[in-house]
Amino acid sequence: MPFDSMLPLDMLRPGQWADVTDVCGDPSWVCRMAELGLRSGSRVQLLQSGVPCLLRVDGCKLCLRGGSSAQILVRPIEASEFA
Repeated sequence: MPFDSMLPLDMLRPGQWADVTDVCGDPSWVCRMAELGLRSGSRVQLLQSGVPCLLRVDGCKLCLRGGSSAQILVRPIEASEFA
């Protein structure tokens, strides 16, 4: 996967889907995000941008506050990539 196809989660448009490529930050925060289903390889949909940021992850909604969404790198996907 080319590096230039990755971008911070907060750069997605509402309604857009993406695959998580990396979750950066304090190890305890990264671990907590993984427990909530937000880890490398997971598919997310941005429901609401801004602060707070609202996501759909594994059929659940997750709200991120502050600059947390900038610590999550994603690769946007096209509708044609859905199986």
